[in-house]
Amino acid sequence: MIALPIVASVSEAWTLALERVVAEPGGRLVHLVSTVADPGAEIPAVRGVLDLALEAADKQAVDTVAGTIFPSSLYTDPEYGWMPGIAVDKEAELDAAADALYANYLDMLPLLLTASGNNRGTYFGRMVSWPGKAAGGPNQLADRITALRSEHRASRQRNNTLDVDVAADSQAMLRGVQVYAATDKRRRGFPCLTHIDLTLHDGRLHCMAVYRHQYLVEKAYGNMLGLSALVQFLCQQSGYEPGELVVHATMADAQRGDFPGVARLAADARAALDAAAADDLGDES
Repeated sequence: MIALPIVASVSEAWTLALERVVAEPGGRLVHLVSTVADPGAEIPAVRGVLDLALEAADKQAVDTVAGTIFPSSLYTDPEYGWMPGIAVDKEAELDAAADALYANYLDMLPLLLTASGNNRGTYFGRMVSWPGKAAGGPNQLADRITALRSEHRASRQRNNTLDVDVAADSQAMLRGVQVYAATDKRRRGFPCLTHIDLTLHDGRLHCMAVYRHQYLVEKAYGNMLGLSALVQFLCQQSGYEPGELVVHATMADAQRGDFPGVARLAADARAALDAAAADDLGDES
């Protein structure tokens, strides 16, 4: 296992991962672990470098990929968080915002399922209506929010008993954010995201995601942003603070075959990081 240094932003974590893997013979590495201390934090210049490369290759933009994990564009942010003892009307507003997110997504789900690669369901669809092919299934996010609020009302700051189950029975699904069926026997790594774990520690909600096959150019940056948005949503709805985001790629792929210029992309991302750091130092002086 290769654990990269803990960094503040998604941009730094992605750049480190790409640099590490692109240097490997064959451009692949097993068991690569990236950790973001401030989920959702970005360095815009790095995102710009990647989005230009994706546009040139006619691939999905970072925001589009992020929306497969958490569709932020469908969520109307109340701009305050839940807390024990919150006023009834304020809690109702938070609940309504979450309910509207779920409903808006499920209204779109039939159309989303017609898109290439979505015929088996979508990530967010599985989270809000298991198994993700139609409305009316168990809403794992709503159940998790209920559980976290209960913990907060009881003044509990630590809990690792709500880990994600991989068994496909309904009670197991209600305890976690399961994204694939235990009966999945396909040899090809589908879906790439197989596990999301949420752990409450010292009043902070930490997230760990496991990917069977992490495509570093096309998917990894957007995936980290989507996971960050998911954590921020759960924290807003439960009153806890966001903790670390950890992404474990059991196979990290620099996609040399699809992106022959991936080494240049890594170098450009590093240059953008260095320039941003120099600008920050200049502002402080």
